[in-house]
Amino acid sequence: MTGGPELYGFPPPETLPDLRWLGPDYVSVLVRDLTRGLLRQDPRTSVLGVRCEGRPDLRPSADQSGVIRSHDASFPLQIYLKDGAGRPLRLRGRWTYSGRALGTARAVVTHSWQLESAEGG
Repeated sequence: MTGGPELYGFPPPETLPDLRWLGPDYVSVLVRDLTRGLLRQDPRTSVLGVRCEGRPDLRPSADQSGVIRSHDASFPLQIYLKDGAGRPLRLRGRWTYSGRALGTARAVVTHSWQLESAEGG
């Protein structure tokens, strides 16, 4: 991600083949979605860095024939940013992707953020 935030601690995509349902570069997808969400709250926010604090918690679910059709992937993150007023903040929480009906025409991937702490300001 040229010109984007600094990224730390994310396991390389090739070491997490279970995340292919997010695309070939899950990190870029995650940072793009996370940044869009923050910009919806404050359009002048600047994301400076994102640190993955550990391996993601992966929870696949298979259908009756053994094919994985549902998958949750939760990432422990720290996000370093400046809010619209220029104040530095560090957010800590969990970013979770939920994929349902994967591998079908009805596939849906949603995401959510669970804030655990905010420091700065």
